Amino acid sequence: MAKLSVPDLAPHGLPRPDTGLYSRVLEGAIPVQDVGLIDAVRRGRVEPVAALSSFEGDKVRLADGSEPAPEVVIAATGYRRGLEQLVGHLGVLDAQGRPVVHGPRTHPAAPQLHFTGYSNPISGTLRELALDARRIARAVARSSD
Repeated sequence: MAKLSVPDLAPHGLPRPDTGLYSRVLEGAIPVQDVGLIDAVRRGRVEPVAALSSFEGDKVRLADGSEPAPEVVIAATGYRRGLEQLVGHLGVLDAQGRPVVHGPRTHPAAPQLHFTGYSNPISGTLRELALDARRIARAVARSSD
C-alpha cells in the first residue's frame, strides 16, 4: 500500500525504509502523515541533506563535511529529542532537554532559533504543529525585514 500512496523519493535523498510501517511502529517509530513534504521534495522546494553535525557561528556543518548556506534548517530529530548535543550549549533547553520556548518565541541566547513539536498538547500535536508553523513563518518574515 505504501508503494502506491508514497512515491519513491530515493533519487531525492529519502530512501524508502527497509521495513514496513507496522514493523517500524513495533520498533518505536511514530507514523507521520504527509502534509506536503513529498510534493515539496519532488518540486525541489525542500532539499534533504546529510545529517546536521553542528552549527558554527552562522555556518551549518553536515555529517558529510559540507557547509551549505541554507535559508532555513529543519532538524527532524525523531521521537527522542536529541537536542542536547546540537543546541544544549546555547542554554535554550530545560533539565529534561526540552526547549524552554517554542513557536514564534525565541530565547535571548538564540534569537533566530525556533522550536515546535516538543510538547504534547491536549488539542493534538499535529494541530499545534500547523499553528506553530504559521506563527514561526510570520516571526521569521518579520525578523528578515
